[in-house]
Amino acid sequence: MKHFVIFFLLFLFAIQLNAKEIDDFYPNIKISVCTDAVFLRRTYLTMTGRLPKSDVAEKFLSSEKSLKRTELIDQLLDSEEYFQYFVMRWGDILRIKSEFPSNIWPNGVQAYNRWLYERISANKPYNQFVSELLLSKGSDFRSPGVNFYRAFPKRTTENSYNNINLIFLGNRQITDEGKFCFLQLKFKTTKEWKEEIVYVDNQLFPIKSEVKLSDGTNLKLIEGEDWRVAYVNWLTSKENKRFAAVMVNRLWHWIMGKGIVNEPDNWNDQNPPSNPELLNFLTNQFIAENFDVKSLIHRILNSSVFQSKSTPSGVYEPQRLLAEIIVDEIADVTGIPELYRSRVPEPYTFYPDGTHAIELGDATVSSSALELFGRASRDVSLENQHINKLTSRQLLYLMNSSELEDKIRKSAILNRICKENPDIESVVKQLTLLTLSRFPTSQELDIFKKQAAQNKMSVRSLASDILWTQMNSFEFLYNY
Repeated sequence: MKHFVIFFLLFLFAIQLNAKEIDDFYPNIKISVCTDAVFLRRTYLTMTGRLPKSDVAEKFLSSEKSLKRTELIDQLLDSEEYFQYFVMRWGDILRIKSEFPSNIWPNGVQAYNRWLYERISANKPYNQFVSELLLSKGSDFRSPGVNFYRAFPKRTTENSYNNINLIFLGNRQITDEGKFCFLQLKFKTTKEWKEEIVYVDNQLFPIKSEVKLSDGTNLKLIEGEDWRVAYVNWLTSKENKRFAAVMVNRLWHWIMGKGIVNEPDNWNDQNPPSNPELLNFLTNQFIAENFDVKSLIHRILNSSVFQSKSTPSGVYEPQRLLAEIIVDEIADVTGIPELYRSRVPEPYTFYPDGTHAIELGDATVSSSALELFGRASRDVSLENQHINKLTSRQLLYLMNSSELEDKIRKSAILNRICKENPDIESVVKQLTLLTLSRFPTSQELDIFKKQAAQNKMSVRSLASDILWTQMNSFEFLYNY
């Protein structure tokens, strides 16, 4: 009888969870849904950091299928581009960088990124993903998760524990005794070039027999055991709602551009959630679905909140795109790849043509354009290391850069569009699909036709002007 009552209560709880959806937590806002074109571009940039290809955009916009938005979300959640983009997002906060100030080294960076990719593509439950990361031990090349503990200028117990609290609990100030669970961590080198072993010294005698955590939980430190296990089991348990809530909030920040707790890594009494009921609802859902990240993302993307117009009456706030996305956009619409180089002379200094910024996986590898648009330094584990403000220097680069003008002038994509579309209207259509993922308006068509007629421009010269104009637009530089 007791088991039946428990099952029935859990069943009622599940019904209660499913009775509400994200939109219900905005009762005072009349949500207006965005157009298909805005949804398409917003979803692609949010989930992959890339623009949809012109033919994909045209097919989606022309489709009359009622479920095409949900189908697109499902498709992107299973795409290679989604896996790569979320590896980059995690790499930013895990400080994946070859040198200066971390010491992961290029081979370790490659292994660490591959480790992340395998877990993201497999949709590893978030609690298991964190457990594997924090309980890693062994070689930095063969057990890549140990690089979590190596990405610090000073590899102290305090640094490791503070970073764990910052990333997984949103704490910038730590007052509990959990650091004692990580005292056994040690490092040693091998004869392999730049290989290092992270190991647990089980011979160490515990300084304290018991440590007290922030929620009042007491953990016993037993001689001969890995003390991290007790702490990680507590951290990732379903009873520790703060752990789940911080990840929910981080995903909300990545998707919506602003956390329910904002900043996402600064949880304290003076920084309460803007919508605590929504945060609690999503946290409960996340836990009930066994920390399924893709399921949570799916829920958010299918909501009218995500799909709302970015207007004062909506809840989606326009946001300037990340540096990597802008640089990749420019490469994709011109067909001229950005050139990257590494300060570290191994395994290679220059990266192959066609490499996208999102795929670099190492903050030591860069370009002047990436630095200009404020890519994450990966020197800290804070979300605000992204500098997503549009500056005068960035605008001057877009308007006057000889490098950008050269890319437009040499663009094989522009040549192809002009060759395949001899009339101005078709050229404008194809360029607008390419850069802004929508069809041109009648007003835009009239403007460009008049410009061509008044200045007696060739189709190729007009195409260059159109592309330059669109690349300098709000639509190109923002997710809106």
